[in-house]
Amino acid sequence: MLYSYSKPNNLTDTCMKLLKFLDREVTEPYSQVIIIAIISGMANSLLLSIINHATAALANQEDLTQYFLLYLVAFGLFIYGQWYAFEKAILIIEGAVFKAKNRLTRKVQQLELTFIEKVGNKALYHRLTQSDHFISQSIPVMVASIQTLVLTVFSLAYLCYISPLSFLFTIVALGLGALYFIVQSRFIKTGLHHIKRQENIHFSLVDHLIANFKAIKINQAKGETLLQRIETVSTDAHNTLTSVRKKESHLWSFGRLFIYALLPIIVFIIPSFSQGHADNIFQITATLLFLIGPTSLLVSTAPLVSRLNAAIDDLFLLEQEMDSAIINTQLAISSECCFVDFQRIQLNQLYFKYPTSNEHSGAIGPLTQTIHQGELLFIVGANGSGKSTLLKLLTGLYYPSSGQIQIDQTALEKAHYAAYRHLFSTFFVDSPLGEPCTDAIAENHKKLDYWLKKMKLNHIMMNKNDDLGFSHLSRGQQTRLAFVAMMLEDKPILVIDDLTAHQDSAFCQYFYETLLPEIKHMGKTVIAVTHDERYFHKADQVWQMDNGIIKSA
Repeated sequence: MLYSYSKPNNLTDTCMKLLKFLDREVTEPYSQVIIIAIISGMANSLLLSIINHATAALANQEDLTQYFLLYLVAFGLFIYGQWYAFEKAILIIEGAVFKAKNRLTRKVQQLELTFIEKVGNKALYHRLTQSDHFISQSIPVMVASIQTLVLTVFSLAYLCYISPLSFLFTIVALGLGALYFIVQSRFIKTGLHHIKRQENIHFSLVDHLIANFKAIKINQAKGETLLQRIETVSTDAHNTLTSVRKKESHLWSFGRLFIYALLPIIVFIIPSFSQGHADNIFQITATLLFLIGPTSLLVSTAPLVSRLNAAIDDLFLLEQEMDSAIINTQLAISSECCFVDFQRIQLNQLYFKYPTSNEHSGAIGPLTQTIHQGELLFIVGANGSGKSTLLKLLTGLYYPSSGQIQIDQTALEKAHYAAYRHLFSTFFVDSPLGEPCTDAIAENHKKLDYWLKKMKLNHIMMNKNDDLGFSHLSRGQQTRLAFVAMMLEDKPILVIDDLTAHQDSAFCQYFYETLLPEIKHMGKTVIAVTHDERYFHKADQVWQMDNGIIKSA
């Protein structure tokens, strides 16, 4: 489902954006919360009215009992309404954020690999976590701001009741203040968008600095160049942030200043022209002084409003991008589309080209080959020859640009790919290690013990209640443990991308001469990327990749 997004500029628009977010995510009605919040705001304004009238009654030496009782009733309504609305609003919005976060997380699995590679793992993670986190963190302030807005509206209504002329002047002042607020908010919003872009660049550069620490530690000139780039980006973001903070400080002080600028007109000038105004001057002054708090709070939320706008917009935009990237096919693996007992996989003029590459760069194919069930296939070739891209095509992570994969008599369409992917257990050389085995995988202790022993890890992995943790293992041991997890999945086809890269020669010999033949004898089909020519003779087929083409097979 697609959602459009826009860029609101003020608190009212932000409230509308928040309500749109709630309409989309909340199933239970929240109108009662809004009604209670309005009643709470009315009760707060009523407290001001009671105090003003009680003060006048006291000057006339009248009995104040009724005012005292009214005050207690209004105060009770105010406290209960504020507590109820605040608590319920927080629970509702937190529930909405929770629902949105879970839905977006589930959609990640439906995305295609090309989208993940285009956006970037870390950028996608940042967008998935930061927006909903900020919305959640902003809830208390925004709920308080909405309640304050209701209070301000009813306080202005009370001011109109006691002095329409004062109300008129106040509305004019508020209008001018709103114009100033919008102009400053636009500057702040533009600055925040620029800061966000620079922070993303800064984050990427720092990540590069840490990931390439060894090379940068050795090559000081390279490190200095990178540090200068980081400093340039950081300085630009800092200067922009300083300008934004100055504008925000002006807004923070503006809420008080415009009331104090209005008071001389109300107190010293208007009474000269209106006797009725002069009679209520104390009530008018008290009301205006009372409004300093609410208006200051509303104005001080401007930075939060800009950031909340950006967070909600980015959440909407992210889901829109994800929905556009999800191919609308049947993901469920049904009995009508089950390939577990396959006999052969054929590549028929299979061709793939990256969307951003030219006609030749990064392309592989056309390829016409056959893989038989139970075979041991080695894919070899230099770096950049297309081996990893071919693996992604074979496992269904990429869709071919032309040609097709045929499994037995079925030519794969996009609707078949979910069931087709179910055939594979995979180890990719660029896959992050450190993922613990799940309970479902580790529950068969007999099988687990067998493969730990086969991979020469049984003397290390003594505590099977430790979720097969990776933290104390070397890179080579982590790789072997990842292979154990593959065998526990018990899939028909194993895809192994250079698994022996971090193993010693003795284990490599054992892996190719003993372990892979045993796995083949189990009826598994094994597709392995390797660079070790000593064991090519063990394979049923060897595909030599060269610039995206299989030169020999």
